[in-house]
Amino acid sequence: MAAATGENGVSGATAVAGGAQRSRGRPSRKEAEAIDRSVLEAARESFLAHGFTATTMDAIAARAGVTKATLYQRYDDKVAMLRAVLHERVAAWSAVSDRRAVNRGDTLDKRLEHYARSITRWSRDPEVRSFGELIRECWGTARAVAEEMQTIRVTRMLDVIEKDIREFGPKAGVTAANPRLIAELFLGMIGGVHRYLEDSGQADDAAIAQLCLDQAVNIFVAGKSAW
Repeated sequence: MAAATGENGVSGATAVAGGAQRSRGRPSRKEAEAIDRSVLEAARESFLAHGFTATTMDAIAARAGVTKATLYQRYDDKVAMLRAVLHERVAAWSAVSDRRAVNRGDTLDKRLEHYARSITRWSRDPEVRSFGELIRECWGTARAVAEEMQTIRVTRMLDVIEKDIREFGPKAGVTAANPRLIAELFLGMIGGVHRYLEDSGQADDAAIAQLCLDQAVNIFVAGKSAW
């Protein structure tokens, strides 16, 4: 089993798992956690490099430097492995979003502008885009996981926006009759702006994208008396 990186070209995940696996008997809690991390890293690398269909549990085990028995002790199958990888990434992205939340502003208008920009920023993130491609592949091969990830992604954003509409709407002189519906319409509008930018070939022009988003948010907020 590979035990070092560089000279023999094994991944960092392999080296970590290999070091933990060399201990005799049952691994310590620290060693088990290291194996868990290396398995998730190996699975993430494999799924992104080869896609869900072409990735095998054998390949993940080899990349992580663990036995198949060790892998199957943690995950029943490739679908469970994919689910764990996606949940780990969503948690990591959410943590970053939470740290950025301090800049959301203290009015409903500013917060909606922040969410529009945040959604756009994440849509351009290389890792997020790669996982988006992976999830699209899974609609045909692991539909349950794809649906689960879609629900998690959309529900989390809707919850945040709905909460702000309830809290900051009255401060702006509006009490929405159905805050959840307003949040859904807002996300739908931002999605529509993104599709327009993609279709018009302007998605990579940050200045144009920002102008379109700001105008869309202004129009949306201007109609808040109808909420």
